[in-house]
Amino acid sequence: MLVVAVVTMAMVVVLSAFNGIDALLDDRFSYLDADIEVIPLNDKVINSEELNVDSILSIGSISSCRKVIEERVFAQYEDKQRIVIIKGVEDGFLHDTALDSMIIEGSAQLSMENSPAAIIGIGVKYDLNLRLFEQLFNPLKVSAVLRGMNLRQSMERALNRKMIPVSGIFSINIDFDSDYIIVPIDFASDLLQYKNEYSKLEIGLHKGENLEDVKQDIQVLLGENFDVKTRYQKNELIYKTNRTEKWATFLIMGLIMLIATFNIIAALTLLINEKRNDIKTLTSMGASASSIKRIFFYAGAMINFIGVSVGLGLGLLFVFLQQKFGLIKLEGGLIDYYPVKIDWVDLAAIFVLVLVCGILSSIAPVQIFTRKYANI
Repeated sequence: MLVVAVVTMAMVVVLSAFNGIDALLDDRFSYLDADIEVIPLNDKVINSEELNVDSILSIGSISSCRKVIEERVFAQYEDKQRIVIIKGVEDGFLHDTALDSMIIEGSAQLSMENSPAAIIGIGVKYDLNLRLFEQLFNPLKVSAVLRGMNLRQSMERALNRKMIPVSGIFSINIDFDSDYIIVPIDFASDLLQYKNEYSKLEIGLHKGENLEDVKQDIQVLLGENFDVKTRYQKNELIYKTNRTEKWATFLIMGLIMLIATFNIIAALTLLINEKRNDIKTLTSMGASASSIKRIFFYAGAMINFIGVSVGLGLGLLFVFLQQKFGLIKLEGGLIDYYPVKIDWVDLAAIFVLVLVCGILSSIAPVQIFTRKYANI
């Protein structure tokens, strides 16, 4: 019973940890990745005249629809330089995405002294050795290659350069922190010399809406010239990797549980051997073979049921304490303690797996040894 309980508890805790990582990924990617994004299939940009934003907003499940310009540019600060991703956003982006809560230095604003300002990832700051306190006098320099221009022919003519001060530093995850700078969409449009054009649409949904259903509605509305992706499809590899690891771990622990249930076989074998005289007595008094087998089968099933129930209870208790008090710390991570989350489907899968293993382990000794001692 103890062995079954301990392995069951371990399965609950481990799967809850994978669920916690999944939830953390979802939370962290939600700051810069919209629920659904629309990108052109046949061109690099979307012309405002080609796509009617109001028609998308008419879908009841959608809460917001924002134009975004996203492109790789050169960033330079004094003698340091590197390629970054510039993301031009409309007013309200910081508040709608809660990115303003991820600012760790400076302030969450895209303007300074009535001029455009940028918010950059902490990785970009370190790579450029940028000093936030002197931005008004020594701003960040960004350069973009103009469409149709060749760098080999003329560096000066092919690049458009602009200066922009940095108002704040954000920290979300390593992917965003090391690459992104957020600027007003008008600044990005001037830098890239877009004329009434943008890179993509980012669409937010009301809470609880089904991403796949809304995605299909948008795809039908826009037709085949646009690619509509959910946040999960955009980061499909990351989410799939975590889920694959989770269920691979579940199968491994299932094998451990199967091995652990051999304790039930051993316990029932000893019990049947100890009660062999009682079995013969009951047989001589007229007890049927099936009734004797049921006695020991129910004993094995009870051991298994109590073990899995106690294990589930202990696992849920541990997860609750981890969520409430952070028993296991996460040093140097994005959060202070290891994330955990209960998924009732996981609990049902664990319960069924343990019961099936327990039933199978109860059948073998009951069938073999009761026949041996009772001659039935």
